[in-house]
Amino acid sequence: MTRDEILSTVLGERTCYIRGKGYRKKHPKKSNIQLANIESNVSSAMEIVHQEMQAEMDRKLQEEREQMAAELQRNMELELQRKLAEEREHANAEVDKGIHVEVDKTKHEQFASFIIRMQ
Repeated sequence: MTRDEILSTVLGERTCYIRGKGYRKKHPKKSNIQLANIESNVSSAMEIVHQEMQAEMDRKLQEEREQMAAELQRNMELELQRKLAEEREHANAEVDKGIHVEVDKTKHEQFASFIIRMQ
C-alpha cells in the first residue's frame, strides 16, 4: 500500500485534511532557520576576510611597486652618474692629450728656433 492510500484509509476522503507533509507548504524548522543564519554569518565573515586579505595584498603590492620604482630610480641615477664620470674622464683625457700635443709642438718650435739662433 502506498503512502497516499494509507492516508486516505486513516483520514478518509475529506478534502479538508492534508494528506501528508509533502502536499502542503513546509514551514522551515528551527534548526533549518538556525543553519541558514549560520551559513549567512559564515558567508558574511568569509566575504569580510576575503576583502581584508584583498586589501592587504593590494597594499603589499603597492609597497612592492613603490620599492621597485625607488630602486629603479636609484639605479638609473647611479648609472647616469657613472656615465657622466666616464665622459668627464674621457673629455679630460682628450683635453690633456691636446695640451700635451700643443706643449710638445711649442717645445719643438722653441727648440728649433733656439737651434736656428745658435747656428
